[in-house]
Amino acid sequence: MNKLNLQTPRLNIREISNQDLEHLPQILADPQVMLYSTVGVHNREQIRAYIKNCLQQYQIPGYGTRAIVDNLTNEFIGICGLHKQNLDGRELSHLNYRLAVKHQGKGYAGEAVNALLTMAKNTLGLECVSALIEPENLASVKVVCRQGFDYNHSSTFRGFKVDVYQITL
Repeated sequence: MNKLNLQTPRLNIREISNQDLEHLPQILADPQVMLYSTVGVHNREQIRAYIKNCLQQYQIPGYGTRAIVDNLTNEFIGICGLHKQNLDGRELSHLNYRLAVKHQGKGYAGEAVNALLTMAKNTLGLECVSALIEPENLASVKVVCRQGFDYNHSSTFRGFKVDVYQITL
């Protein structure tokens, strides 16, 4: 299977590998980063399982969680991806992202979301992408709204109240 890497002016968005075990704790084990996560903070064994799950997700071309790294320094910045989710009786293509605390507020999330949207439209031929965001997560709401998403409705996902934002591609 061909690996699907995305490039932006500052970022390389690539598939996660076992080598990312040393980098993922700054995202998945950080309570501040995982504050609005429906799966919670991860320990080392859960991160190993997370990597295994990511590798399985790549069986559906274009989908799955990817690593966000700096183009120049190769520094690990965060994760993002596109996933199929069932919500309210219908399947959605849902994007998500998480950045290490030291990389937040620098425009990386918006840049990664834009790359995912371009891939969703041009490579996958999707007509609509959703983002499921807890209402209190104002920073994520700002990111998706800047990219053109609009509030669609509120729902419950994995026992959490979420607002569903959508964009037509």
